[in-house]
Amino acid sequence: MSTFYLTMRVLHVLCGAIWVGMAAFGAFFLMPAVHEAGPEGGKVTAALERRGLVAFIPIMAVITVVSGFWLYWRYTGGLSPEISRTHAGLTFGVGGVLGLAAAILGAGVVSPAMARAGRLSREAAGLTDAAARTSTLAAAQQARQRGQTGARFVAVLLIVTVSLMSVALLL
Repeated sequence: MSTFYLTMRVLHVLCGAIWVGMAAFGAFFLMPAVHEAGPEGGKVTAALERRGLVAFIPIMAVITVVSGFWLYWRYTGGLSPEISRTHAGLTFGVGGVLGLAAAILGAGVVSPAMARAGRLSREAAGLTDAAARTSTLAAAQQARQRGQTGARFVAVLLIVTVSLMSVALLL
């Protein structure tokens, strides 16, 4: 085995583990706790944003997806139908598609929804008109709910992905 192959595999497993762990923690524990904390939860969210969490998770996702594509390409000998159709090839393939779907859902739904919720919450804090503030906060809550629902789907997709990847070679 080459050093490059081992590096790609380590990157894939390590970044994937970080991604799925953060996705599950965020969707099932952090987001509900921040919501439960009310206005004080916004301080936690802002502190996480300042520490780079908004960029860190997508970086882990991209590294995982790109290294996964390379590993699948190598495993199947350039997408050879004979290898791709084996139980292991199919299991790795389905896991990869689910992981890619999680990345697309995270980038296309979760991130924009949470960014919108944050932007609207900050905007509402500066409003003096009570009706406008209530309306803006309601829109922020709707965006936050959309993001949280999407985040749960991402977490579940990633948990299934990791489960498939962990048993693929045993099939």
